[in-house]
Amino acid sequence: MNQTSRIILSLLCGVLILAAPFLISSPSLLEEAAQKISEQLDQEEDLDLGDDGDIELNLGRLLFTGACAEEAGDGLIVEEVQDDNATLGPAVYELPLDFTVPPAPKAENFSGNTYADETIIAREEDREEDGVIWHLIYVQIASPTQLRTATAIPDKLTNTRKTSSVPGMAKANNAVCAINGNNYQAETDKKTFEYRMTQKVRSKTNWTKDILIIDDQGDFHLVKGNPDGKRNTVTKEQAAALEAVAAECRIVNAMTFGPALVVDGEEQDISEHYGFNPNRKEPRAAIGQMGRLSYVMAIAEGRGSSSGVNFQELAHFMASLGCQQAFNLDGGNSAVMTFGDQEYRGMPSGGERSLYDIIYFATALPEG
Repeated sequence: MNQTSRIILSLLCGVLILAAPFLISSPSLLEEAAQKISEQLDQEEDLDLGDDGDIELNLGRLLFTGACAEEAGDGLIVEEVQDDNATLGPAVYELPLDFTVPPAPKAENFSGNTYADETIIAREEDREEDGVIWHLIYVQIASPTQLRTATAIPDKLTNTRKTSSVPGMAKANNAVCAINGNNYQAETDKKTFEYRMTQKVRSKTNWTKDILIIDDQGDFHLVKGNPDGKRNTVTKEQAAALEAVAAECRIVNAMTFGPALVVDGEEQDISEHYGFNPNRKEPRAAIGQMGRLSYVMAIAEGRGSSSGVNFQELAHFMASLGCQQAFNLDGGNSAVMTFGDQEYRGMPSGGERSLYDIIYFATALPEG
């Protein structure tokens, strides 16, 4: 570090101490911020100060993170979420766990196949393997509240025939990226376990189908059915598993569809009797959790130049990506994913089905 840089950082440290009574109410926060600057002074590697705007931004983070945390209370998480190429945080605003529309992503934060701001990093990737065209979106978020669901009519979850397209729902809810849901939320005749943004839609078990539960920490829980088992036995086991999950965490979203593709890092053996053409190569959609607040959404094209996949092939693929938990969503011409204004469909040459719901990721960076 050159002498000029050390002098500038020393002056900033002095400004911080003088301004502390007006900006920070906790002495411990002051000490922590001052320590950060001191550590920078002690480092012997070169420091790129950038332009004046960059200096003001970095100083603002040091000065205001603690003050905002105290004022916002539970509305702010102070933590860092690591990514291979970037760091999210340190100050991340939470979003309400309801159907409130999140802040809009900023157009300038989309760059090529990537969107990045202080609260979310999303990267789209296309690949072709063994005759299958895949569209993937990897997502890292800073707060679990950024993993959300939306419906065609948020204030009416059942007894409605109102549907919308995946891009339409994504745009209406300011999604950075989105994927189709299970399309069961409004179907009152279905025996399914459904939650949307903490609201219980219905809580029936379905012994032939698997259930995805997303808790308030953004973690996936997979409760399995068994179409090859005995109905009464499977129903009791499924009900007990659901009660156990509800006892240990708060359910934010839940969907019945499946099958569960990966559970605790292990590729699942998919029953040949599982619904939705288990052995036929079809367009498919899936979502997986790779780690803490780290996810991947996947679309496999089919019924065209791309062959599509069966359930076992989908499970193998999601496991190969490194998913710890992965779940199949509605496929065929329901399989649609968006990234900003871009749209990816499981059936590029076919019509897009109008749906009830989506799963999406949002920025938590306040507008303005």
